Amino acid sequence: MNCGSTESIDVFFNAKSVAIYGASASQNSVGASIVQNFIKPQYTGKVYAVNPKYKQVLGIPCFPTLQDIEDPIDMVIVAVPARITPRVFEDIAAKGVKASIIISGGFSETGPIGAELEDEVVDIAKKHGIRIIGPNCIGVVDTLSHIDTFFLPEYRCGRPKPSNVANISLVSQSGAFAAAISDWTSELGLGVSKLISLGNKCDVDDDDLLCYLANDDSTQVICYYTEGYDQDKGRTFFDTASRVTPHKPVLVVKSGRGQKAKAAASSHTGSLAGSDKVADAAYKQSGVIRVNDFEHMFDAAKALAMQHAAKGDRVLMVTNGGGLGVMTTDALEATGLAIPSPSKELTQIYKERLPAYCAVGNPIDVVGDANSTRYDIVFEEAIKSGEYDMYVVGMLLQTPSLSMEITNVIANHQRQSGLPFVVVSMGGGFTTKAGEIMELMGVPTYATGEKAALAAKGLAQYGEIKYRHKFNKTRISDKP
Repeated sequence: MNCGSTESIDVFFNAKSVAIYGASASQNSVGASIVQNFIKPQYTGKVYAVNPKYKQVLGIPCFPTLQDIEDPIDMVIVAVPARITPRVFEDIAAKGVKASIIISGGFSETGPIGAELEDEVVDIAKKHGIRIIGPNCIGVVDTLSHIDTFFLPEYRCGRPKPSNVANISLVSQSGAFAAAISDWTSELGLGVSKLISLGNKCDVDDDDLLCYLANDDSTQVICYYTEGYDQDKGRTFFDTASRVTPHKPVLVVKSGRGQKAKAAASSHTGSLAGSDKVADAAYKQSGVIRVNDFEHMFDAAKALAMQHAAKGDRVLMVTNGGGLGVMTTDALEATGLAIPSPSKELTQIYKERLPAYCAVGNPIDVVGDANSTRYDIVFEEAIKSGEYDMYVVGMLLQTPSLSMEITNVIANHQRQSGLPFVVVSMGGGFTTKAGEIMELMGVPTYATGEKAALAAKGLAQYGEIKYRHKFNKTRISDKP
């Protein structure tokens, strides 16, 4: 979608030359950790250190100022005390650099004196056309270009990897959450394109990133953690979101529901948490899906990244384990999804084609001696009937009769029908491996029915947003 020019934002993720201002040779320092990220062979651009104390840092040349570097610089990462940051930005401006990430804290989040320093930096940046992420942040990780400004060593904070199937990108106001999410997603196996920590948002904000990620082909779902918006920027964000969400899902975790949390948010990143009810209404109106927590976010995001949105909320649960069917159906009902029984016609077909001891309601229990053929029959007839908008499939592989062929059956029906499928696969190593295979085929797989239910709910919520927009657009264009 067209969301205005994003060229000034793209440099943060695709800079071909980077200077680290405040680079250090001191072990475990912020300046040393950032340099270490850029001297890895995965990053193919040029790297320079800036610090008058050193001639070189970790084997790369170090210069007193940017003016001493002959080559052009695309982006500067600033890791110096807040009090000297304005002077650093005069140097950045003189060099003609147009992008900077300020890692340092000590700005508006600390009070009036810090706010004055931040305003001084912003004034210099605006005068010279410099875009800023931060301050008081950990910056960005791009898993494709390998730009990585997180100053947290990888043995303590793992980095996520991109997926060949589907990827999310996450924007976080909190650096700590961005770091935790980086570490968490490195173990989840969830494909991640970009992680961005915005900090105080003195310049680049949620809206800028929303526009950029809306047009980023490597991002299938956009996720946010925020503590609040100021009035003007909040309105702009929701206006942009209303244009983006019909084309790409946007999920948000917003903190600051209670008064104590609002106060904490203000002292953390200087944000204005505002009325939670107003934010809730704005999210709904603009098509942003608000989720309860990060686990909910990732469960829904994985499904939305891999599957088409559901065109309705009618779910068929199919399982080879009765207990799993009951628990998952409970979870589906709790989300408000519809779980209609098959029609009389469809029920009769199942009674004719399945063994008499199979339960053919909703859930459908093909029982523990099922092979993949029974699932095949259920999907074939249900899809043909048009009675369901999506399928939640219990795949208990502990039973010897169910072979890995079930993964092909599920994936084939999903591809041929274009309808969303979500799989529940509970168990240990063998089951986990099957889930990984399932996801390589593009079908999201979860360890519990509760997680699968949240994923299914996300598919239905986004379907309502997407198809409501399509319907409204058709109606508007039909008007004389």
